[in-house]
Amino acid sequence: MMKALNMRFLFLALILAFCLQSCAGMNGPASPKSPVQPPAPAKPVPLPEPVDQTPAQSVNQARIHAAAGEYLKAITVYHDVHQKNPKDEHLAREYATFLNGAKSTAAEMLGKGEIAAAGALLYALKNSYPKFRGIEQMLSFDYAFLNSRLDYCRKTLTRQGFEEYRKGNLNQAIVLWQGLLAIDPDNEEMKEAVRTAIQQQKNLKEKNLSLIHI
Repeated sequence: MMKALNMRFLFLALILAFCLQSCAGMNGPASPKSPVQPPAPAKPVPLPEPVDQTPAQSVNQARIHAAAGEYLKAITVYHDVHQKNPKDEHLAREYATFLNGAKSTAAEMLGKGEIAAAGALLYALKNSYPKFRGIEQMLSFDYAFLNSRLDYCRKTLTRQGFEEYRKGNLNQAIVLWQGLLAIDPDNEEMKEAVRTAIQQQKNLKEKNLSLIHI
């Protein structure tokens, strides 16, 4: 009987020792042979290559800019596509036709008395003139012509602005002079005239408000 009990105690002791060893192994540090590996970073998805527009698509885009009155954008598009296709005579004629049309549009504006709008278009043509290299012989104007027309616009806007100023039409004078500054941004005299007229407007408004509250 005692021998059977001793065998049982020995068997239980072995089981307990095995369990303790297993628990120690589970709570111990991870095996250096199998470290936890972080997930590999995702590879960036390559962007698709930009697709160049065909000359016809570029011309259509330029026409859209021109129809919206965005002449500088239209000139830039025409210039870029012409640079890429310098031997395309049809494209060169299209480019020149657009520029000649812009010059005619400016002339029509001047005829209607739209001096500021005409000046803005002439200013865009003048500043972009170096981009017309290679098609100058197709143009109905040159740099000197643009400069003379711009000079007329500057003088006319200056005179009209002072006429409105003397009449007390400060707002109209400011509009005219701001149109002048758009094509003559370095005109310090006109900048001072605009500042003076704006200050006078402010003073008149404050005076009218004070009279209302009397």
